[in-house]
Amino acid sequence: MLCKNQNEEILDFFKKRMLTTKEAAFYLGLSVITVRRKAGKGVFPSYRPNGGKLYFEISDLDEYLLSKRRSSVEKAREVASMLNFKISKKWKM
Repeated sequence: MLCKNQNEEILDFFKKRMLTTKEAAFYLGLSVITVRRKAGKGVFPSYRPNGGKLYFEISDLDEYLLSKRRSSVEKAREVASMLNFKISKKWKM
């Protein structure tokens, strides 16, 4: 069995990599309810050690945030112009 100091060290390490639901909500800019719902649906992984509080790994939250990235205006214009070219080429006879 681990002594109290070792448990505290492990918890400190765990806390540095992990966030509580409230902290994750703040980090993501979402409400606590929304974070819980998304975790329940598997949108991003959550951990519940020993059936206690929900924890979220920061790298998982970063991955989620990056997946929601939008293209720049310049990139969007480029894609739109390619679509217009393809559409106009299709309709020309």
